[in-house]
Amino acid sequence: MVRDPALLAECQALVGALRRHPTLTALHRTPEWPDLDRRLRGVLSTIRRTAPGCEAAPPRDPARVRAVHWNIEHGNWYLQVERALREHPELTGADLLTLNEVDLGMARATNRDVAADLAGALGLHAAWAPLFLETTHGRHDDAREAAGRGNHESLFGIAVLSRWPIGEARIVELPSPMRFQYDTEGMYGRFIALVASIERPAGPFVAVSLHLEVHRTRAHRAAQMRALLDGLRDERRPILLGGDFNSHTFDRGRWWHPLVGAAVLSSWPAALLRRRLLWPDRGPAREPLFDVLRAAGFDWEHLVDRQPTLHLRFERVPEAEGSLASPLTRPLMAWAERRAHLRLDWFAGRGWQGGSGATVGGLDGPGRASDHAPLIADFW
Repeated sequence: MVRDPALLAECQALVGALRRHPTLTALHRTPEWPDLDRRLRGVLSTIRRTAPGCEAAPPRDPARVRAVHWNIEHGNWYLQVERALREHPELTGADLLTLNEVDLGMARATNRDVAADLAGALGLHAAWAPLFLETTHGRHDDAREAAGRGNHESLFGIAVLSRWPIGEARIVELPSPMRFQYDTEGMYGRFIALVASIERPAGPFVAVSLHLEVHRTRAHRAAQMRALLDGLRDERRPILLGGDFNSHTFDRGRWWHPLVGAAVLSSWPAALLRRRLLWPDRGPAREPLFDVLRAAGFDWEHLVDRQPTLHLRFERVPEAEGSLASPLTRPLMAWAERRAHLRLDWFAGRGWQGGSGATVGGLDGPGRASDHAPLIADFW
């Protein structure tokens, strides 16, 4: 796919400028900030589109929309992702994809334009929007996957891919802990939802790709969902929403939060823990984002099979680093990790006559296509 040399040059210049300021406070205090702010907004507000080289095949069932949602872990294992979407019996031939963690020019994903490459391989229309401009190779295993390469555009985003043409596409910005993302994770930006009009001849609809914050509280995720739904308040077409809600049912960000989480994961009876983690829309520990969805007329009950979409790895949780290093607590952490099967990824819809959904197993985990399992759903 053709890349934009002006975008590449601007991203690399901005990354160089950001690296000179180790904290968000320092960045905001530099005399360069007004100009940097304008330029960063320009990069982060640009939606990239891809059109297929030929007309897509007709849908298998004109009366329904077959959708796939998948957090593809940046595209670090791109070839496995593409192969699954092309060949897996439950994923192939989808009419619509909502994708999270989709890189553009990150070394960990071999500097691909992941959304455009997938759109080209699948013969689909695509819209991609950036969340963050990265100043490092990333986190966790990303430096290893970069294999000594430097980043190109250094952008990390979300995407919608569609069998049918994509009309208007827009970004809805969500409240975000920008200081944490910049000071701790080395990236500048904010969480967003990508809202795309799908020009389906049998009935147009709106598709939304959404990725919510993992490092803060349940109330914060509810506020992010509320911001999105405020942006959809006047929409009268059917809405198909797919996203990684990070609905793990725990609060993070305060010193005592890891202690509470460790106690729950290590001591709760297995049945109660499973109920909490796979039914995060119910019970006293529920994620209030689902209350926000329900109040706005969205349904998800018919689209979920209550299977996990991510198996927690404490090596990827910064709060757990000290416990993993201690020989006294390591066995307890391993026990808790084996029990931490989370339902983080969801479909929700409004304005449809019905729907059904399932989780696709066998594609998630270390060395596989992603750390998240994909979802499929039919909307009619």
